Amino acid sequence: MQERWDLIEQYPAQLRSFVPLLTTYTDSAFPTDIPTDKGLRVALRYEVGRFFASLERLKQATGRRALQESYVAYADMSLHFDRYMRVGGIYTYYDNTVSLEPYFKGIPDDALVYADPVKDPPAVRDLVILIKGPDKGRLGIVIGIYPDNGNYIVKLERYKGMREIRNVPKLWVANRLGEQDPDDVFLIPRKS
Repeated sequence: MQERWDLIEQYPAQLRSFVPLLTTYTDSAFPTDIPTDKGLRVALRYEVGRFFASLERLKQATGRRALQESYVAYADMSLHFDRYMRVGGIYTYYDNTVSLEPYFKGIPDDALVYADPVKDPPAVRDLVILIKGPDKGRLGIVIGIYPDNGNYIVKLERYKGMREIRNVPKLWVANRLGEQDPDDVFLIPRKS
């Protein structure tokens, strides 16, 4: 997010080292041939494959200093890692709330303060609020925008120590208004 290419170039090799660990966890946590274990192994292997493919795209994009491609590759990698964590049962908590939207029923539309997502669409690095969908009302930062469908990849604010990643339609995301604390990612000291 701070365009520190010197740091980003180190990420792919470090993150690549996770692949054998994730594969080993998959095989040892779900070792049997019962349908649920088999299904989970397939789902987790899929996410590892997508994580690795995104990591390779990040490596190539950072080598070319292609900022938008780097954002998308990083966002995609983060999304698949997050899905692996959730499906594999590795998150330290489980939120059984399926959707927050019912909590906003009967509350006026202006209760959430945000910019018009059509007139002022969020960009990568913008602090946003989710205005529709199951995570309605949650805050986060845009870490990527898919060029093919316009969906946003949003890294949600910390909840119980975790920052989940969501792939959401364009019109579910709006810029927050008013003064806000910066996202954690902007607190990293910059080299001059």
